[in-house]
Formats: sequence, structure tokens, C-alpha cells
Amino acid sequence: MKRKKKMYRGKLKIIVILSAVAAVMLALIITNLFIPIIYFSAYVHFTKDINPRGQMRVRYLDVGFGDCTLVELPDGKTMLIDGGTGAYGNVYNLLDVLNKSGISKIDYLFCTSVKSEHCGALAEIVKYKKIGTAYIPHVTNLYITDEYARFYSAIIKSGANIQTAQFGSGEYNAEYGYFFMTMSPAVTELPESGYHAMNKSPTEENINGASAVLWLQYEGRGFMFLGDATAAVQQSMAEMIRLENGEFTLNGNRVSLAPCMVVKAANHCAKGYSEPRLYEIISPEAVVITVGENAKSCPSNTDIANLQLYVGDNIFRTDIHGAITVTVGGEYRISKEK
Repeated sequence: MKRKKKMYRGKLKIIVILSAVAAVMLALIITNLFIPIIYFSAYVHFTKDINPRGQMRVRYLDVGFGDCTLVELPDGKTMLIDGGTGAYGNVYNLLDVLNKSGISKIDYLFCTSVKSEHCGALAEIVKYKKIGTAYIPHVTNLYITDEYARFYSAIIKSGANIQTAQFGSGEYNAEYGYFFMTMSPAVTELPESGYHAMNKSPTEENINGASAVLWLQYEGRGFMFLGDATAAVQQSMAEMIRLENGEFTLNGNRVSLAPCMVVKAANHCAKGYSEPRLYEIISPEAVVITVGENAKSCPSNTDIANLQLYVGDNIFRTDIHGAITVTVGGEYRISKEK
């Protein structure tokens, strides 16, 4: 009798353990349908940092040697310009910022370059966040880089509205009075478009020449994101802005470039990437350099000295200051993480 009771208790113990394991596995499976387990803690926030309506918040995130800017637009929509590398820590931090800000959908996603420090994290982000419209490079060889191939596969599966990042692509919001516009490369139909050179010969110089440049504007304050644009591209843009007197047509609306508040320096402020003619014509108040510590000799001391001629000491670096936040809406201010 005692032996039977002992066997019964043993079987019961096994059943309890197996049931507990099954319950945990089921909970993990259900949870992973909505929240990726490996990023679970990035989804747990008891307080939120929500951008108020009517204010635009531009955050140049610290992703080491890479580019990633989160823009929270005044109407509640969001824009993500690049995502940095695909390293776990970088993806985790980006998801953490998005979730803390209450962002479940990225209305406008810009992939400015096929290079890993721009598009490396985007495949993961696209898997876990809804995407409205994606502006991507015109690439004929989808395997131009492994990181871009993964991103392209993910964005196609996402069902996002896909547009080519080329001159004139963007959005104009009449109700809230903001707009963003791609300034470069030229449209793909033109032989001088940087995409032609990149697709024919994907050298680093040609890839940088095809990097998308974006202008963003709200309340009479402009922001320029230079991606990895070469000096030659910056010269062409300076001449175009001069000839057009800063006035362009965007989706049938005539827009004028307002005074430039902040420029994101090209190619992490590498040597020779700060073109004087562009800085002279847009005359920015501040420059942000997105760069990691001791990364490929960036930023260049020579280029920093050149930038100081235009903005003085208003140079902000993610390797020194962490994330840089600029807010526009009634007042304009720049703040540093550290």
C-alpha cells in the first residue's frame, strides 16, 4: 500500500512539473507573438515619455559609429531615419526608446544608405513595429550588403508603402505646417542620379554619393540630415538651393526652406565631408556628429575646425554628449544626454 502511494506521489510530482513546464512554454510562445522575448525588458516601462501634440522632438540617438534619428512629429506621427548597426545592444536600446515613447508605429521610415551603420538594425525594427511608408534606396543588386538584403526582405514582408528616396519624395502636412523632403540623390530617371554610379560600381565613394539627404521643417526651423553625402553631392545641393532660392515643389505644394537650425554632419564628420559652400548657403546654428569612440578616424579634427567657423562651439557629438534632443514647438531648445 505504501509502495503504491509512493508511486502515485511520484507520478503526480512528474505531472505537476511537466504541467508547469508546459505552462511556461505556452506563456513564452504567446508572449513572443506580441513581445520578442530577447527584448522583453525593453517593453516594460511603468512611466512613459510621450511627446506632446504641437511639439516636434528630434532625437539623434547614440548608436556608436552609426546613424539613427527618431523624429516625433507635432501631429503625433513618427519618423525614423536609419537605425544604426544590427548589434543586439543597439537594437535593444532603440526598441527601448520607441517603447518608452509609446511608439507602436513608425509612420515614415527612411533608410538613407545600404551601409551597415545605417540599415543594420532596421530588419529587426520592421519585424516588431508597424511601418507606414518606407523611403528606401534604388538598388538593383539587393545583396549589395548583407544588412540591406535583410532589411529589404523584412520591409517587403511588412506590407509598408514603399517609395524611392530620391529628390522630391516626402510629405507636406498643411494642418500642422510641417514638411520633409528628400534633397538627394536626383531622381532615378536622370543619368546624374547617384544611384546609377552606385549600382554600376558599388565602391564606398559611390555608395556614399547615393546616400539620401533629407530636409525637415516645422515652425520656420529647418533640419538637414546629410547621411553620408560626399563633398561633391553637397556642392551640387548648395548650387541647387542657390539657383532655386530655397523654393521647391513638394507633392504639388510650394515650400520654402526656412533658416537651418541643425545639420547632421555627413559621414560621421569624416575628413573632407564638410563642404563649405553648403554650410555657407544654409548657415546652420548647430551641428550634430553621430559617431562612436575611435571609429575609423572620425570625426576629423580638421573638419571640426572648419565647422566651428560656421557654428562656433555649437557642435554636439554622440560619443561625448550621448543622445542629442532638439525640440520645436513654441520654443526651440537643444539638450544633451550627458
